[in-house]
Amino acid sequence: MFFKWLRSEVDALPLALVMLSSSQLPLTTLEELQKKGFYTYLPNFETLLRDGDRALEGLSEKMKRVLEAAIAVQRSGSREALEDKIRDVITELRTTLDLSDLNISNLYTLVSTFISTMSSMIVATLALVGTGASTVAIGMALVATLLSALAGAAIYPLEFSLSTPPWKSYSPLLLFPLVYLALTYFRFPLPITLSLSVASIFPAIVHLYYTKREIEKIKMTREMVRVAARSVGNPYQALVRQGFIKEPGDLLSREESIATAARLGLYQILLHGGYEFLEKLNDYFSNIVDFIFRLRSKTRVFLLYAVLETVIVSAIYGFLVAMLPLFSEGGEVLRQAGMSTAGILELEQNMDFILALTALALSIATSSAREGKPTFFTMYLPLIGFSLFASYLLTLTLAPGLFR
Repeated sequence: MFFKWLRSEVDALPLALVMLSSSQLPLTTLEELQKKGFYTYLPNFETLLRDGDRALEGLSEKMKRVLEAAIAVQRSGSREALEDKIRDVITELRTTLDLSDLNISNLYTLVSTFISTMSSMIVATLALVGTGASTVAIGMALVATLLSALAGAAIYPLEFSLSTPPWKSYSPLLLFPLVYLALTYFRFPLPITLSLSVASIFPAIVHLYYTKREIEKIKMTREMVRVAARSVGNPYQALVRQGFIKEPGDLLSREESIATAARLGLYQILLHGGYEFLEKLNDYFSNIVDFIFRLRSKTRVFLLYAVLETVIVSAIYGFLVAMLPLFSEGGEVLRQAGMSTAGILELEQNMDFILALTALALSIATSSAREGKPTFFTMYLPLIGFSLFASYLLTLTLAPGLFR
């Protein structure tokens, strides 16, 4: 039931866009799309007209509003209700975008503070006064990972998020155990953090290419709609002449994307006529694409923030561990002050696991804020992981010189 609700929430705006573009009545359009394999999880033509509210159970409120408008248009024959509904959805998305920009920034600030500043201060205090520092560090990293994954998906507009890459593209992560064993055999420092970073390099490259391809697909679809809308005469000939398609069937795509909806809308126009709807399709789709690129542009800086966070947290932990010899020399004085080296020793023993979880948490937080889904974490994991690795070892090397 949840997955049906989630899918309908994502599909509400795309389906409304297709219905608005079609010269046919909306439920007739839906029936035709379902015969071609699209939106098959939604109730069919007869069920929607016969059962009404009961047929809409389990769908998101946004999808319900779209289908209710479609039913009203089908019964009355007037398209005004559907157009009003589309305008309401677009206006709602504009407000959502403004709020999302603020909410995503606040979420990322909260998660990064939770991982770095707050976590390092609490862990450093616990390490100086007793044991339990590593448990707290691990626990806070796990909480931050879960928080960023769930909250990011809830705050980021689902219509604007990119579709998840194929699961087989994550298969190189299975090399992690082999890389870990090799690094451990050659006595590399921080083998967990380093092997996690190495194993994610190839998925990062694949997913960067995938993301670029999806963005280019959206741009190309926008240009395709523009060419059709501005054509003089037959838009089909204009699309063929520009090399976008060879036949109308080329517009049919099974991929889940807002670009797919625009292509389906264009397909409906080419198939059934109604070229006057091209301008509306161009107007609405251009607005949606502008929303997507505005949001991505504003979140581009989050990767820089993530790297800065890694430097801060690893430097704090590295500095704390580097002070261990100094504390050892102070034995009795430290005990009288209520401090011991036991907490720092425990932290040092678990540092590799702590840094690896920190890298994972920051990668998921960045992915959730930038792409709207935690599944793109691999694109950020190599850079964040290597930054943690390098910053921690550099701090261990340079910090002792400050104590002389």
